[in-house]
Amino acid sequence: MKFFFIFVGIALLPRAVLAQTTGTITVTGTMPTAVSVTNASDAALSTTVARGRLTPATGGGLITGTVQARLRSNKAYTLSAQAAALNISNPAAADGGSSITLSDIGFGITAVDATGANVATGHTDTVVSLFNYGSGFPAVSNGLTPFVAGTNATLNDVTANTQILSGSRISAKGNISTNNNFILLTLGIATLPQYFTPNTAFSTTVTLTIAAP
Repeated sequence: MKFFFIFVGIALLPRAVLAQTTGTITVTGTMPTAVSVTNASDAALSTTVARGRLTPATGGGLITGTVQARLRSNKAYTLSAQAAALNISNPAAADGGSSITLSDIGFGITAVDATGANVATGHTDTVVSLFNYGSGFPAVSNGLTPFVAGTNATLNDVTANTQILSGSRISAKGNISTNNNFILLTLGIATLPQYFTPNTAFSTTVTLTIAAP
């Protein structure tokens, strides 16, 4: 009888350990104070409010126009306005009469809409009372300019850079392409046609400045 011995060798190997190391990536940046004023299409605000031929009439009503602007900010803001001196082209002789002035052109805020879904929670706006035309421009009673100095704002009240509006943070997030993170501001301009000294044209430029103090 033959015996066969079978030897089974079992090699005990240490469990493999995966070598590893770590690294880090640091992301940095600065979030600056940001404010903007654009037109209703989110482009640069640059528009003309044409008054046309201001021919006096019986009774007569104010010739009005509006400009809309979108305001955005990530901090509390102020909005100011400044009108350049009135430029009158080819004025006729005064002959004892009066020429149109900045005091004859009403100017102020007729509406503020802050209902966008991405307007910051708790947002508030305050219109400087002199420039608040939310209830409309004054009625014409005697064919003369109806704006009373100190009561009804005109462009003469913004010959220097003058605050007309302020408020808390406007935009919760988003950028200038976001369609619901702004307040929509409506500015009104009004003039009463009168027997002012004739001219071929008159003009002024109003500059709006939004800032975060």
